[in-house]
Amino acid sequence: MTDEERAAVVGRVKEIITGDKGVIVKVDEWGKKHLAYEIKDAQDGVYYILYFEATAKTLAEVTRVLGITDTVLRFMPLRHERPYSLQAPAAAAKAAAAGEPEE
Repeated sequence: MTDEERAAVVGRVKEIITGDKGVIVKVDEWGKKHLAYEIKDAQDGVYYILYFEATAKTLAEVTRVLGITDTVLRFMPLRHERPYSLQAPAAAAKAAAAGEPEE
């Protein structure tokens, strides 16, 4: 898979999320890693982690698109109980330093 193809898949997922009024919080590109076992004749894969807030309908559409995309070997959507926020770890550390109980 070329860089352009990877960018197209990630761009499509971002487009689905933002088009449905979702918010992309963070995109981590872990890069190319050796797989523990061969999948579809591939021994290496490129890993991405997308943190986003969206509706269940949006997640279903992202799952559907990733499932029918031939270049995607595996994907795993996970739901966090609390919304993911880049400010949360800093706020928790500040509250702990001030001696305040955590919510």
